[in-house]
Formats: sequence, C-alpha cells, structure tokens
Amino acid sequence: MCAVYFDLVSTSQLPASSSNAVYAELRSRFANGDYGPGQRLMEVALAADLGVSRTPVREAIGRLLAEGLVVPTARGVAVAALNEVDAAAIFVLRADLEGLAAQLAAERQAAGAVAPAVFDQLDKATDAVEVAVVAGDARAAARANLHLHRAIGATAGNAFLEDALHRVWDRIAVSTVSNLSDPVWAASITEQHRAIVSAIRAGDSGAARQAAVAHIEAAYRVLLHKSAGTSTDA
Repeated sequence: MCAVYFDLVSTSQLPASSSNAVYAELRSRFANGDYGPGQRLMEVALAADLGVSRTPVREAIGRLLAEGLVVPTARGVAVAALNEVDAAAIFVLRADLEGLAAQLAAERQAAGAVAPAVFDQLDKATDAVEVAVVAGDARAAARANLHLHRAIGATAGNAFLEDALHRVWDRIAVSTVSNLSDPVWAASITEQHRAIVSAIRAGDSGAARQAAVAHIEAAYRVLLHKSAGTSTDA
C-alpha cells in the first residue's frame, strides 16, 4: 500500500531555507483537516510555529494560493471553503475518480496482480476508521478515512489517477472532518468501506465501482445537509 502522500514533517527538522519542507508540512495539515474553512493563516504565526523564517512560509503559501487551497484576504490568507457550486463540481469528479480507482483495483485483483498483503492492509485501514468512529474522534476518523481511500487509490495501479485523487482529497479534507462529526453518517461508513474492499477482493470491477460511487454520492448528500444546517440519515 502506498504511504501517505504528504507525510507529516517534524517541525524541529524543517530547514530554515526549505520552502518545500514547509509546503509539505502545510499540505499535510490540510489533508489531516487541521485547519477549518475560512481559518486565517498568518506568515508570522506559521513561521514561529514551524521554527523557520518567513521567506519559506511565504513561498509555500504562494504555492497553496496557486492550487486553490488558500485564498487571499485583507491580511494574509485563509483556508479556502467550498461553495455549493464548487462542492457539486468536485464531488462529481471525486465520484468518477474513486469509482474508477475501485474498478481498476478489482480488475488488477481479477488478473492476479494484487498481493494478499494489500488486502490485509486495506482491512486494517478499514478497521482503523471504525475504531476512530466508535471513539467519536472525527479528526482521527478523517485521517484514517483518507488513509484508506489513498490505499484503494494506490491499489488501482495508475499513477496519474492517484495524483488526480490526491488533489481532490486535499480540497475536501475540511468537509470530511465535518461529515464525520455527524454520528449517523460516521456509523454508516464502515459498512460502505467494507463493501468497496469486498468487491475489490472478489475481483468484481462493476460492483467495486458501484460501491465506491455510491459511497461518495452519500458523502456529498451529508455535506449538503450539513451546509443547510440540518442533520442527515444518509
């Protein structure tokens, strides 16, 4: 299974001149849902937090601006929040991409190209999400959930697809934490995850794609309900 795309970097090890290290650390924080939508990020505070000068922070923020993960404000930048139009667009894309990833993973399994150890790791990742959900820790559940989805993406064996998925996941990380704070939704995702993994293990590409698409579409319905300020039983 592929390792986490942007591993957390120890802030005590960040070279003062390395904007790449600062960028990787900030991307990790976005992916882990450490920042909320609209949260302001100030160069001075980030530099102090990371133990670096403002220059690499400024350069890293410039890259985040170009990728749409932050937006400019009167003072500094803020974490980009998905509006309704953007959310609809990105979840349509996510459903197609994740459906394709599950389909390709199942096809590789049917062809004997997936090692049994991969499924052990997928099962462990699924269990980790369930443990965090049962504990009521939405942020831990979101991190474990992302790890599982990344593992499925890696199993598809298509580097270009995996790269596209990473970009989508980074943009929706904040909404994932929000969704998993809904206890009804959180309680339902383990069954959905197991359905995806089971179909991949069976080498059933159609069922794998269908299960993955249904899961993402359900997540989008939860997001819509939460945005409207209501609960959901999706």
